Amino acid sequence: MTAEGCPDSSRIQALLDAPLAVGPADPETGARRGVLLTAPKDDSRTQAVRTCRAYAEAVRAGWYAATQLEMNSEGFLRVACGALLSLDMSSVAATSRFKDEGVGFDTLSLLPVDVLPALSPDTETALANLKLGGFNVGSMIATGDVLTRSAPDGQLDLAYGGMASTYGEVARGDFNGDGAEDLLVYARHQAVNGSLQWFELFGLSYPAGALTYERFSPEAQGQLKSQG
Repeated sequence: MTAEGCPDSSRIQALLDAPLAVGPADPETGARRGVLLTAPKDDSRTQAVRTCRAYAEAVRAGWYAATQLEMNSEGFLRVACGALLSLDMSSVAATSRFKDEGVGFDTLSLLPVDVLPALSPDTETALANLKLGGFNVGSMIATGDVLTRSAPDGQLDLAYGGMASTYGEVARGDFNGDGAEDLLVYARHQAVNGSLQWFELFGLSYPAGALTYERFSPEAQGQLKSQG
């Protein structure tokens, strides 16, 4: 569903309590049971969460997804909840370089290389060095290090380092408090020849004078980190 305008806080609060279709489906009823989280220091206790508010409270108390299946489901839940919390903490932007220049999250020549998946510290270091060298996703496509794939409208599909990644824009607004418009973007990374999969939610800013977008973590993501 696409929404226009700024959602008010009451609407966001209601969405935080709305059950999400996440987790395995019951073979008879088709109902989703939610993400099964395991208690900290006691793996005999579990609870299934389906709403963003319940998930955020559980994570702050140290509950976690213990299996790859639950981690995959949790990834979607984390992105959905992070987006709602980010919207709740955002404000209307006073300026927009994105709008002024007519660019978006899929403008490859402005997309920083640190949006690409990194499975190891070595890959993180390599991407950081490429960024320092002035590379962007567009230039890495030109060299053949990143491949593009066909994707539906509103999505960007890339392949890099054995991973197939899908990106999409979630919302626009001021998500870092500097008064300028940012992009809120989700990404799903999946191993090309394996079952590994994870999701990300991050912000892209476009400061005056910058040659590419700059990636940042929305402040709301801190609400989805364990305090234990």
